[in-house]
Amino acid sequence: MLPLINQDPVALGARSIHRINDGAGLLIECLSGALWITQHGDHRDVILERGRAFRLDRDGLAVVYGLEAARFRVVGGSSQAPEGEPIPQKRAA
Repeated sequence: MLPLINQDPVALGARSIHRINDGAGLLIECLSGALWITQHGDHRDVILERGRAFRLDRDGLAVVYGLEAARFRVVGGSSQAPEGEPIPQKRAA
């Protein structure tokens, strides 16, 4: 079960970190700046720039690191956004 998530944007300074524990399934949306994401036991380096998203695919510790000053949002749910793909746009009716 996914933890309750506050979907307000998170401001992250350059060279600062934000920790997420047991976040498998959560989507990290980069709103501005640039982020580096690493997950426990995962050898990939995930780099996100504004307008890109990545879904955490394992539990354990995930670290979001600000390569520069950045803003991002953590979103729960089941919509898919593969690594580095654009964030799905919501359109008004």
